[in-house]
Amino acid sequence: MKIINCHNTYHLGDCIQSLHFLLNASEQNNVMFNFFCNPIYHNQLEGLLDGYDGVQLSNEPFPGSFDLWIGAHDYGGICRQSDEIYGDESDQGTYFLLLCKKLSDLMEIKCPFSIKKDMVYNQPALNKECVHDEKYDYLFINSYNTSVPFPDFEQECSDMIERLTASGKSFITTRKIDEYPCTLDYNLSVIEIARLAKNVKNIIGVNTGPLHLCMNKWVIPKLEQFITWCPTPENFNYGNKFFPVKSLSEVDKL
Repeated sequence: MKIINCHNTYHLGDCIQSLHFLLNASEQNNVMFNFFCNPIYHNQLEGLLDGYDGVQLSNEPFPGSFDLWIGAHDYGGICRQSDEIYGDESDQGTYFLLLCKKLSDLMEIKCPFSIKKDMVYNQPALNKECVHDEKYDYLFINSYNTSVPFPDFEQECSDMIERLTASGKSFITTRKIDEYPCTLDYNLSVIEIARLAKNVKNIIGVNTGPLHLCMNKWVIPKLEQFITWCPTPENFNYGNKFFPVKSLSEVDKL
């Protein structure tokens, strides 16, 4: 069996994207991946490996390993190519699709993805029941994005919570604010947050780590709407349930 060493030393969301590629690529190729990322993320990620034996998380980097971070592969060029190929459908989903095709060529393996919707998460671990089984009208993923500046971030989050409260909607956040329910109250990992997302009617999400795994094939069909928030084109849209916005002030109706 071919063994490929790789790494991503950036944020949790980047590592989640990388692991999605590796898990699917290991299934479609006779390949074993050793994946190094920041060990503090391992307890967040290792649950995704359930049912897979083609990927191992490593505590130590491998000399000469493949860099999976999108910024190491002419990110600007990927964005431009995505715009040329996908037009109005171009977004971070297609950016990562093109990255996976580029990585597959470099590794000399078959790319596991061919279209944008292949980037929707499909790991069986996400379909398990959440340890916190409360149901909510809204999951508000209000965690910080550490890559993109969000103008008036705190004020927009505060305004959204006021709107949700005034409308009588039940909700849970991913970053603790005042007395409102939060996934941190129940020590939920990003995987558990994705499981919890099956029990909500709507999602409002900052483009950051906890958002990614919620974009999975079990959650999306159940939602009324999935509002993804990013002030740059680095947003997501996987169909008619999705409403990408640059500011939460664009959300007309709750």
